[in-house]
Amino acid sequence: MVAKMFGAIGAITVISSVALAAEVSKTDSQDKSAKDTQQRIVVSPVYRSSTIIGMKVRNTLREDVGSINELVIDAEKGNIRYAALAVGGFLGVGDKLFAVPWSSFTLKHDEKDTYFVLDVDKEKLKNAPGFDKNHWPDVADPKFGAEIDKYYGVQARDRTARTGADAGGSATKR
Repeated sequence: MVAKMFGAIGAITVISSVALAAEVSKTDSQDKSAKDTQQRIVVSPVYRSSTIIGMKVRNTLREDVGSINELVIDAEKGNIRYAALAVGGFLGVGDKLFAVPWSSFTLKHDEKDTYFVLDVDKEKLKNAPGFDKNHWPDVADPKFGAEIDKYYGVQARDRTARTGADAGGSATKR
């Protein structure tokens, strides 16, 4: 009985493997023809921080608003708390930075590019609390976190659900 069961499973495995190989071969030839006609983006939710830093940020109208300059990480919880969004300047000189809650960004991919979307118009961003790259605020201060979250419309419970962070943050300076 057991031998018959394993024999049937083996036959199914062989049939499945042949079908999968045929599908992979078909997909590989489709991929090759697609690569011949256009560059393709590898879509992944996992990136090294060095890839994220410098990545473009656009608003929902697809207007460029800046780029990611730095990531602020809650080391105890293992989560990104904020991204420092660089706006303005030229080649990193004269940039104004804005701490934006990480949960406010959405990663997007199009045919040629991977970028973040921040649902904020340029006027709201212009009036946002910002800072100079040489004079960072105390990003671990719960009052700072509450002010930034409120400005960008992030509720404490949303932040907790998305990042595991508590509503008050940590009072330890990082």
